[in-house]
Amino acid sequence: MKGIAGMKLAYDPYETISSYFQKENYQMDRERRRARRRPIELSVYCQKVGAVDGRLFSGNSVNVSPSGILLKMQGSSLRDGELVSVELAVPQSDGAGQAARFSSYARVVRVDDKPVAGSEKEVALEFCESPRFQF
Repeated sequence: MKGIAGMKLAYDPYETISSYFQKENYQMDRERRRARRRPIELSVYCQKVGAVDGRLFSGNSVNVSPSGILLKMQGSSLRDGELVSVELAVPQSDGAGQAARFSSYARVVRVDDKPVAGSEKEVALEFCESPRFQF
């Protein structure tokens, strides 16, 4: 590309901007999350919405964001697309008991068939609504 007075520029600023957005789009395609996740381990309880058996699934969070959560669960029978009610227990700062809890509804986005450790499976949930905080 030629600049002022016919001098050749070392780079094309339009090409640089274009490649930046292409890289950003590539990253967005590879990473579909809408929000950053933070590693935190909390006790999590789930129940299928509309289930008549009242079965409760429990596990621990791997990471959490405003839009979803990744869990490790023992022998989970949750399936992609199912709706669940979710409750996260937040411990007191001194570790004695439960200080509060978050609850929400979520959709199962992914269940990894390969066990992570032992019979634990990773289950990814997308919140359908913002979690509610309760004391």
